[in-house]
Order: sequence, then structure tokens, then C-alpha cells
Amino acid sequence: MHLICPHSTCPNHHPPEAVQWFDYHGSYQSCGQVHQRYRCRSCGRTFSARTLSIDYWTHRLLDYRLLIELFAGGFSCRGLSRQFATTVKTIQNRFARLARAVIATLSAVQQSVELSEPLVADGLENFFVSQDFPADIHILVGKDSQYTYGLNYALMRRKGRKTEEQKSRCRRLYQLVDFTRHTITAGFTELIAQMKRVAGNREPLLLYTDEKSQYRWALAADEQLCAKAAAGSFTHVRISSRAARTLHNDLFSVNYIDREVRKDLPEFHRQTVCFARNVGNGLERLCVYLYHHNFIKRYRIGVSGEERNHAQVAGLDGQMMRRIEEEVTSRRYFIADEALEEGGFFDELWRRQIPTPLKATPDYLPKFAVA
Repeated sequence: MHLICPHSTCPNHHPPEAVQWFDYHGSYQSCGQVHQRYRCRSCGRTFSARTLSIDYWTHRLLDYRLLIELFAGGFSCRGLSRQFATTVKTIQNRFARLARAVIATLSAVQQSVELSEPLVADGLENFFVSQDFPADIHILVGKDSQYTYGLNYALMRRKGRKTEEQKSRCRRLYQLVDFTRHTITAGFTELIAQMKRVAGNREPLLLYTDEKSQYRWALAADEQLCAKAAAGSFTHVRISSRAARTLHNDLFSVNYIDREVRKDLPEFHRQTVCFARNVGNGLERLCVYLYHHNFIKRYRIGVSGEERNHAQVAGLDGQMMRRIEEEVTSRRYFIADEALEEGGFFDELWRRQIPTPLKATPDYLPKFAVA
């Protein structure tokens, strides 16, 4: 492991190469292992290799790769807790650690990938807490690679026909919830910002969505995209959501992600009892699942000789791929090192600031997560 000072304000947080910037400072035992301690010569504070590990401040080691595989294979949190003989809280704690690594990875890819394909965006509808609080999770996908470049979250009111009892309950509950913070238009506006980071200077840029009015409003409010559209370097193609969801549908890639998520994750099944009780926890688990889809799952499982994953098809640099595969399940990421847009979706999710309807207290955020 490459040693750095874990304190983000210290000059040795990014130490110069070939310089001995630390001293050895004894050792200690944790989880049945002996760990060497170090002292930074600049700030004087001590740390160990475990301080830089994804398992910092844990008292039990779990196999993260197995956790990801089982989760992507359909295990619920309760099922995972039985498999690992631990509590559901411990399982969710590990998902939160993995999610921060995945957020850092997605953010880095957004700024470094050389986009070579059109993009497709749509909303995956589910609910949190109860069916009175449906959510629209916007997903940005590569049209050819099915690589997921970005995502966002929007809270909605319950739609469709309701009984009088349901209407009365919704009127009472909705007075306690702020629906103005995470709207569909605001969420898609933030997804547009992610799209522009992914696209960079690529021209022409092609975006496929369905005919939802909020998408059109959000795009129309973006002056940069409007100017590109007038110059012919950006095109927004709207496809009817009633069109057959076949391979020939231009929305196929995002429909495919929708299908895979609903198939693999119990909390996205129809009429499930495994629905997410906490918005932040559910979105963290979704991020981990999308990491598996992007970097572990093969692009085409039934095709002989096809060994590429979705990230490789999207054209990610081989060196970055290897670093991601090595570090996501082992390294502790620091928010100060990640170029997250302040107040954006990934920043809020990292800081656990996305509220859960009817939850009076904010989600617990360990101090080391934002150190």
C-alpha cells in the first residue's frame, strides 16, 4: 500500500516521491493482526497502514469481493447478514464504505473518460419507506457499452388511483415532507451536469431520453446545451416510453439496466418486503451494484470468447481499470481528494445528507468519512 499522511491538510497527504517523510512509531494489534505505526515528520501525527484501509475503525474483516458478488446475485441485506454471520448494521456499514469508493471511482471516470458513444438517460422508479414515497432514480448510460456514467435521485408523490383512506393518509404525511428539494427537474438538471463532465469537448453529442416533460425543461434551461443545439453539435432525441422495449429501441441500454436492477436487487422487486427503509442506504447499495455491473460483470455473458466488461467496452484506460479493481475493495478514499461538485448528488450521498421521508434525525456520518 502506498503510504500517505491521512490528514488532508498536511503537506505529506501528497508526499514527494523518494523522500522519507515518516518515522516508524511502534505497532499495535487489531483483528488478529499486528500493524506498524508511523509518525509524520511534518504534522507530527501518527497513523498506520490500517488508517488508509477501507477497514479503518472496524473490528471485523469481511470479504468485500464476496459481499459484492452475493449482493449482485440477489442476496438481501438480511440474507447477507446470515451468510457472514453478522448483523444487518455491519453489512450496511460495509456497503457505505464501498459506496464512498464507488462514488470516487464514478467521479474520476466522469472527468477522464474519452466518450465515444451516444448517451441514454431515463428514470428507474422505485420507492423508499413506503409506496406513498416513490422515487425516480435517473441513470445516465452509454448507448453501446451499457456502462453507467452517472445517476441521481428525485422524490415524488404517489401516483395513480388511490382509495379514500390512501388519499387521507397521503395528505397527512405529505405535510411533513419537503418535496421541493429533490424534484425530477432538479435531479435531471444535476444529471445534465454529470453528462457534460462525461462528454467533455465531444462533438457532436447525442442524448436519448423518453418524452417526459421535465427532461425537456431541464435541457431547455441549460444555455450551453441550447447554444450547442443551435450550432448542431448537440442533439436530444425523444423516444416514446410506450415503444416496445426491444434491442432495436434506442432506449434499450437504459431499459436493460432497469431490467437487471429489478431482477437482481430484492429491494427493487415488485411487491417486495425487502424495500429500502432509508434513502441513503438504498442509494449506497445501488452504487455498489452498478460498480459490479460496470467493472465485474461481463459485457455479453452468452457470447463465446467475450471477456470484456462494460467499462472496457466504454473505452476506459487499462491502467485506470487495474487501479480501480485493486483499490475499491481495499483503499480508504478521502473526500478532500475527490472532485465532487459541492451540493451535488454524489457529494450529498457521501456526506449522507439525502433525507429519508418521515425520518426526524439526520443519518449518522462517521467523522473519518469526511476527514
